[in-house]
This record gives sequence, structure tokens and C-alpha cells, in this order.
Amino acid sequence: MAVFSARYRVHWSETDAAGIVHFSNFFRYCERAEEDFLFSLGVCECLGREGRPVIAFPRVHSECSYEAPLRPGDVFRVDIDEVVLGNKSVTYRFTIFNETLGRRSAVCRIVAVAYDLREGKSIPLPAELRRRLLEAGAVEREQRGSGGAGG
Repeated sequence: MAVFSARYRVHWSETDAAGIVHFSNFFRYCERAEEDFLFSLGVCECLGREGRPVIAFPRVHSECSYEAPLRPGDVFRVDIDEVVLGNKSVTYRFTIFNETLGRRSAVCRIVAVAYDLREGKSIPLPAELRRRLLEAGAVEREQRGSGGAGG
């Protein structure tokens, strides 16, 4: 069962000359779902003050296995299947499902690290963010075994 799901539609501007979604846009879809997920948890106030971000989450690893194309007008769903918390990192596993064709389009994984913009260094995940992610279905890295990127 997904931790979070969002539905979108493919726009013509997201495709390449062959009329299929350019591979790089799959990462944009993942980030859009991640942003929608975090917004749904109300965590924006954990990350900044007075509308200015204090903490960013740069990507330190990303991968995607492509299985079926997305084309203009296709309706697709992005499921965040897994959220694994390290000391300083969040690892997301996304499944992109083409609802128009009724088949999986891709499985992607992104690792992001908490980064203090003022100090210019990685930091432990803020306690309030960690709490809200755990309440939403995230797991601590120790609960699923060792391995993975980011501390």
C-alpha cells in the first residue's frame, strides 16, 4: 500500500520528438508527488521561516527503471511506495503507473539529504519533519535493514 498517491496528466510539452515523455520528466513527476506529499503533511513550516527556506533537500542519488511509455493525454498515478529515514537522509521509492494503459511505466528511487542553507552543510532531519513522516508511514532505516545512501 502506498504512503501517498497523486494523479496527473501528461502534457504535450513534456514529450520528446517521438511523442513520449522524455525520461528526465519522470524525475519531475517524482518530485511533484514528493512536494504534494510534504505539503499534505504540513511540513513546510518545519523547513523555513517567514517564507524563506532554511533547509533544502538536495538529491544525492537517483535511479529509474522504465517499463512503458507515457504519451500526451495519458493519466498516470505516482505512488510513493516507501519512505525510509536515515539520520540525515530521506529515501523515496516511487512507482509511476499509466492508468490510461493500465500498466506500470517506471519505478524510481531518490535519496535526498537535509542541508542547512545558512551553515552550508548537511544536518540531521528536523525532529518535527521526522515525526510527521513517521506518522505518514515512513520507516527508520534500522527497521528495514542496513544499506542505502545518506546517513
